[in-house]
Amino acid sequence: MSGELKSTLDIAMGKMNKMLGEEKTKLNDDQKIRIAEVRKEYEAKVAEKKILLAGSEELPIELQKLNREKEEKIESIYKEVKKGK
Repeated sequence: MSGELKSTLDIAMGKMNKMLGEEKTKLNDDQKIRIAEVRKEYEAKVAEKKILLAGSEELPIELQKLNREKEEKIESIYKEVKKGK
């Protein structure tokens, strides 16, 4: 056992990548920092929306929109790695 615990998401993504035959993407330090910044930025945006739209029917829609935007930005960083930038 490696001593490192994996989240359910990590395990599922690993299985999916194996099924698709994809290699694990190696990120450099700059890319890791940029992904962390995107996650932090969207964490703040989600908190703001939860405050501003508390009890509103719009809240779930806005949260989905923010999550989609966050995932697209992170995916674009991963695509840079695949292109060899």
